[in-house]
Amino acid sequence: MTRFPLKIIVPTLCSLAFVSSLPAVASAKSCSAYPNQAAAQRAADTRDANHNGIYCESLPCPCLKKGGKTPSSGGTSNPEVGCSKPSGVQNLSFSATKYPNIRRHTLNAIRAGWPTTLVLLRSGASARRDRLLTGVRTRHGYDRDEYPPAVGRGQGAGLMRGLNPVGWMANVMLVPSGENRSHGSVMGIKLRPFCSGTRFRYLFY
Repeated sequence: MTRFPLKIIVPTLCSLAFVSSLPAVASAKSCSAYPNQAAAQRAADTRDANHNGIYCESLPCPCLKKGGKTPSSGGTSNPEVGCSKPSGVQNLSFSATKYPNIRRHTLNAIRAGWPTTLVLLRSGASARRDRLLTGVRTRHGYDRDEYPPAVGRGQGAGLMRGLNPVGWMANVMLVPSGENRSHGSVMGIKLRPFCSGTRFRYLFY
């Protein structure tokens, strides 16, 4: 029987040098590291799951698209463009298992007299939130959840409490930060198709 010698492949110094010269791959950040989609789009260091060049599409606006211009200081992209305003009340469904503290806060606030039907109003939301939360105590690992949310205090029965900015008052409760931020992100996605003035309510299943 003829024996053939085994070939042993030994990497050359040249190939090893090439491998060692390759740049290290940076680990991608999580979308939760950013407060909104525009911030994630500017950083462009998260994973683009569907490879469409748009990062963290699940985050709330302000939003930027692929190749979009960075909003000027104090400005945002306009989420009202291309939206609709249906006549009926829109149900925003959330998991009672995933958001037990948000559900408890919602029910407590409604018992305290806040309405179940909310009205979308994006403009002035930050000012309403800042006015409401000034002086409200904080705790490590918790966020101050608002019901009705700042974007849900438009012109409607029971919502126009507090002036300058109009409708700044709401019920506040401390809830775990992760739960509050996840709920806010999901709510932003569910509200994205609608224009200000749309009526909506929370439903927990």
